Amino acid sequence: MASIPSISANREEVNDCARAVEEMMKAAGVKTRVLRMNGAPPLLYGECKSSKSQKTVLFYNHYDVQPIEPLGEWRSPPFEPEIRDGRIYGRGVSDDKGELVSRLKILESYVAADGEPPCNFKFCFDGEEEIGSPHLNEYLDENEAMFRADATFWEWGGVDEVGRPVVQLGVKGNLVLELYLRCLSSEAHGKTSAALPSAAWRMVHLLSKIRDERGRVLIPGWYDDVEKLTRAELEILNEEPFDPDQYLENYGAQSFIANMTPMQAKVALATKPTANISGLRSGYQGEGIKGIVPADALCKMNFQLVQNQDPNRLLTIFKEFLKDTTNEDVQILHHRGSPAARTSPESPFAQACAEAGSKVYRKKSIIRLSASGSGPLYMIAKRYRIPAVSVGVSAPDSGMHGPNENLRLDLLEKGILWISETIEHYVRIDEPTWRRSSRREGSLL
Repeated sequence: MASIPSISANREEVNDCARAVEEMMKAAGVKTRVLRMNGAPPLLYGECKSSKSQKTVLFYNHYDVQPIEPLGEWRSPPFEPEIRDGRIYGRGVSDDKGELVSRLKILESYVAADGEPPCNFKFCFDGEEEIGSPHLNEYLDENEAMFRADATFWEWGGVDEVGRPVVQLGVKGNLVLELYLRCLSSEAHGKTSAALPSAAWRMVHLLSKIRDERGRVLIPGWYDDVEKLTRAELEILNEEPFDPDQYLENYGAQSFIANMTPMQAKVALATKPTANISGLRSGYQGEGIKGIVPADALCKMNFQLVQNQDPNRLLTIFKEFLKDTTNEDVQILHHRGSPAARTSPESPFAQACAEAGSKVYRKKSIIRLSASGSGPLYMIAKRYRIPAVSVGVSAPDSGMHGPNENLRLDLLEKGILWISETIEHYVRIDEPTWRRSSRREGSLL
């Protein structure tokens, strides 16, 4: 499966990968159904029922992958998986095809050993997570009862820098924008720069008004709905180990933004909104020098959102900001967004994940309030009002989204054991009292 270039950004061979996943599901003993929708890749649904428990766990994963650029930095071809030094290298082996395969192997093992899983299993395999899952809500609207469950294993997870299992309770939201500005009908000779407007400088000036050097978003109203962390949440953050030197080394960085402290960095990664420039293009990009005034400029931005921030409201605020800063001519060519979502650390499912992780790795599990990244977790967790927790088979240095993405084979095996042990713990928990009180208090998510 990792040899199929299922890049959802350009729809390359996504359907071929969906067929390969379907065959793997059937081979593992999954009753499979392929859902289709115009303009969208297939969403694969699967189930395997159990006579041992009435509980149902849902596994959400995706079979699409990120683009492979910069290609020149790969040590081996990204779609020719290669094993080196105990790791398998290739695009998508960690995010998210290796995780997807691990879930199927769990079921396969249960069926081989016991004839059935310890509770009902359901599978939701997405083909466009890497572009924001724009059709997942529609799929769920049309098949709402099909995906109903009691708890969800979300997409990916694994260990920290020193091998401790990390129980991740949520993800940030996001607002992705593609901004375009044209100042001239075509590029002009550089000698005209004293009089003609430059699209490059216009874009740079706009961006300088969006975020300051400390990383804070400067757009008025951006933080209006951001709530302060509770005492319990602050305690979880304080207890979470964080090795700043190792974290910086993983990314080849010398320091954090504006020399923030390690504690500030840890809090920011889990709970602070961001304004990130993902890509910027303007003017001459070839070798050597060409003296021109750029006619247009394009910027791809990704704003990470936190609990209670509404991407639709923030999009409206951003449009108002463009008007207020006399940038009405800046076009928003593309936008999409998703809110953040988080499971309570008191959830029996989250506690089962933590207990199982400690047992398998023989190290105390780390509770992490939220991933520093985003995803469509809210579409399932909030729709069905169920806990959704990220645990899995990956490591911090797996190179997700970058060149030389990899998956450690030892963690693939241990991660499978971790999820299996979590299920064994979870099916033994009697949780109706907790669930009723949590829904009453609004603390389930």
